[in-house]
Amino acid sequence: MRGKTYVYFNGKTEYIGTGGEEQTAYPLGALVFGTLDVDWEPYLEQARALRRAYTGVDFGETCTMPQRLSEPETCVYYQVAEFYHNMSLSVKTVSPAFFDLLEGYCLAVWRAYDQESEPYLEALASGVNDTGLSRSEVHQRLIHLGNQAITGNIMEGYCRSFPAYTEQMKYYIEWETEDRSLCETALLVLDYFINFLKKISAFQKDLRALIGVTLCGKDGQPLSAPSARLLKLAENDGELYGRCSRMLDDVHIKLQQYIPEGIKKGGIAAATFYASDNLPALVFLEFQQMCALDLRVARCENCGRLFLPFSSRTKYCDRVCDEAIGASCKEVAAREKYAAQVKADKARQIYQQLRNKYQMRCARAQGNAKMREDYNKWRDTAQKAMVKYQVGDVFRAVFGMHSNSIESKQAAQKISLLCGLFALL
Repeated sequence: MRGKTYVYFNGKTEYIGTGGEEQTAYPLGALVFGTLDVDWEPYLEQARALRRAYTGVDFGETCTMPQRLSEPETCVYYQVAEFYHNMSLSVKTVSPAFFDLLEGYCLAVWRAYDQESEPYLEALASGVNDTGLSRSEVHQRLIHLGNQAITGNIMEGYCRSFPAYTEQMKYYIEWETEDRSLCETALLVLDYFINFLKKISAFQKDLRALIGVTLCGKDGQPLSAPSARLLKLAENDGELYGRCSRMLDDVHIKLQQYIPEGIKKGGIAAATFYASDNLPALVFLEFQQMCALDLRVARCENCGRLFLPFSSRTKYCDRVCDEAIGASCKEVAAREKYAAQVKADKARQIYQQLRNKYQMRCARAQGNAKMREDYNKWRDTAQKAMVKYQVGDVFRAVFGMHSNSIESKQAAQKISLLCGLFALL
């Protein structure tokens, strides 16, 4: 299980890392929401198209890495690394938690060859050969697997560092290393990515269905008792739940002791770490944890994506939906609500028009201290008048009646009178 990325849960927080000291904390549900928020299909199509482009290509025996990299548009390991780089950047923007898992997945090819070589290394070291191969064949097999492990390690580093070369890769380039095996490994890495994208795309549909009957209803509101709903689903729905639960066979478990924060010296706790090269299995495990804790999940009324609401009145998530200004759904919704109020409120429109007009005058006359002083006085007076207006005091004081009882013609007259409060000095 070397090199694997682990996940462990502690209440409503999950930790993702290598199982050592470095763990990144995320709110429980980050992987589920990341799985749903990323549009995986376009990346699957890109990966398949790239694979078709190199199917049947003969990479030759004598081409070197510098020669191949001089034409990046035809260099297979350049193209695969670029594909992963673009996909991972998109995933990281949408879900940093899922990105952490994906980075660990890059090690899968190298890890596969490294682990496959272990019984052959043991056979040579111990002299006990139960591999079914002759000693010479074991030796040749190790050479092949070792070469694939090295090239797998190169590809893993290049995918992560793209477009820069890793130090390891620079050495091989300087040595003008022949790259046939690296090209073949690049296609194996691409096959791993295609396999992952096929699984995550299919699981995304299943996950939506699971959430729809356990955590969040069609109206976008949290469902009650998710844990009981999940249990009922497990008992009655053999196909959907069974298909997903079988993925847990691919999950590896590691029990690790650690020293919790806030515990007196000598205090030790244990955490169960989960790892898998089947990433949807880890997401499904997190989904089960969310249901077990009866988490409230709602659909954002602005972007339509799922989130964990702070309270029953929370309607909008904190995701950035306006990249230009970095505003979240919550902030954008508040701004749009205010704009709608302004549009429906003639007095507020007048106030904003006058304020903007006065601000423009001050901006054009940078050195006019008297104009700036007059504007500040007007602004203070106008803001106080607006506060009174918003609570109805102006209409009651000026018109002796509530604003909501004024007919349209009367309202226009009163708005006109209200303008007098905001007359420019």
